[in-house]
Amino acid sequence: MKKYNIFNLFLLIGGMWGLLASCSSELDIKPTAELESEFFDSEFRLHEGITACYASLCNMYGALLEDGYGVHELLLLPADDVTHQDASRPNLEAFSGLSSSTGALLTAWQRLYQMVYRCNFFLEKIEEEEVIAVYTTDGLRDIHRGEALFLRSWAFYRLWDLFRKAPLQDKRIRSIEEGILPPSKDFEMLDKAIESLETAATLLPDESYWKPETDRGRVFNESAYGLLVKCYVLRARYNNKSTEDYAKAIQSFEKIRTRRLVHFAENFDYRFENNEESLFEFQASHANDQENAWLDNNFGGGVGQMGAFYHYSTDHWGNYGTGIYGPTKKLRDAFDEADPRKGYTFANYTTDIYGDVNIPGAPWEKFEGYQLMKYVTPGRCWFESIWGINSTNNTRLIRYADIKLLAAEAYLQTGNSAKALQQVNEVRDRARRSTEDGSVSDVPADLATISMDAIMHERFIELAAEEGIRWTDLRSWHAAGYINLSTWTATDFGYEYTASDFGFEVPTHLLFPIPQAEMNANPLMMASGNNPGY
Repeated sequence: MKKYNIFNLFLLIGGMWGLLASCSSELDIKPTAELESEFFDSEFRLHEGITACYASLCNMYGALLEDGYGVHELLLLPADDVTHQDASRPNLEAFSGLSSSTGALLTAWQRLYQMVYRCNFFLEKIEEEEVIAVYTTDGLRDIHRGEALFLRSWAFYRLWDLFRKAPLQDKRIRSIEEGILPPSKDFEMLDKAIESLETAATLLPDESYWKPETDRGRVFNESAYGLLVKCYVLRARYNNKSTEDYAKAIQSFEKIRTRRLVHFAENFDYRFENNEESLFEFQASHANDQENAWLDNNFGGGVGQMGAFYHYSTDHWGNYGTGIYGPTKKLRDAFDEADPRKGYTFANYTTDIYGDVNIPGAPWEKFEGYQLMKYVTPGRCWFESIWGINSTNNTRLIRYADIKLLAAEAYLQTGNSAKALQQVNEVRDRARRSTEDGSVSDVPADLATISMDAIMHERFIELAAEEGIRWTDLRSWHAAGYINLSTWTATDFGYEYTASDFGFEVPTHLLFPIPQAEMNANPLMMASGNNPGY
């Protein structure tokens, strides 16, 4: 049922595994160095190489049932829009148990650096004269370089936002000694992401360059401009509300000319992947037959994890490691009842994930009967048919509405309130037109005036339960002085259990601790100490 395109992951990840893995002397195969020297002998092999960089996302957004359960807990639970079914999540919802030994931190750290390594490896290879000679298609080498720079920048953006002093690894690591890197300082890693994205934007083609039947989902120049908006706004917030950074965010935003807002629900529907609102998606897929979600996906073949995991919001048995996440009371109360986005964000029925996803499942008592619905709305989701664990529905990582609302903030902070108001009202107009029956709702009405409070509220509603957005917003808005998390109570954070169990503290929890495994392995990180408070 799922289309197969650039991300035919069994072959591609398997190829890179063979390329990078070490080999036993007892096996009748060539050593790694020879395999590497022989691998990139055609444009098809180069195509496989860059696709392996994309494929790193499978190590984050798949089920990872025996290996940390993905990045979902880290990117969803700490904020005020998503909560857990019980009070047994002290690490990333209550903060009271958060430490450098928290497993989700190591999962995110390792997976992001795996992506960085693959990108650095590929960037080095395409600079070698023998590999350059392999390219026959005009401009393809530059495009491949732009793709690798974009993907590495996305990982740098995440690492800087979550951990701040993560080592800046911008070259291929060839030995253990080369892997002992010092902690990065200040904006160093975010600056590197921005520098690389500015280059990538000039190298990547228009979206129309890619063939829909084989290349859907590959990043294009406007993908880079979208991520630049996110990077510049984030830096502006942490950089004393820098008008220069906000202005650069606007410059990047105004170079995005082909994106438009589509029906709200289509952003989470497997039938409308890579649509005109999309700037970057994880291309989820399935094995040809059934897949084994308990096996590492890097081996390729007919098994492995290539889909996206969304059962953290359902009652499917495959969520045994994550438990069930749901909408906080704060989020439930924030929506106008008539806002069409509400039913696509959470609803008072559950998905029939054991059988026909076109019909609702049995109701539950969790979260006052509500279930998170993005990516699992009946009729708009599709799961692997044997185990039902992984979904083919792409995780939308950067979409235009997110970028428009960041641009609204940038316009407002540089004195252009009219442009700021325009961005927010266009998002609200799309919301009105996103009803199931095609009618136009009266809600949400256009705003007459604009303020940071209005922009922050609109981001809360529009982007609720989308991974890695809300927690980033809250911490960086605090840094900019738009909000003061020091005064927030457990209720403000959407924590619905015993308030005395809630342990959020400023400044400690504004960053996550560096994973203990990294501290133990890297003497330079150990010497510098962990993030403040840990």
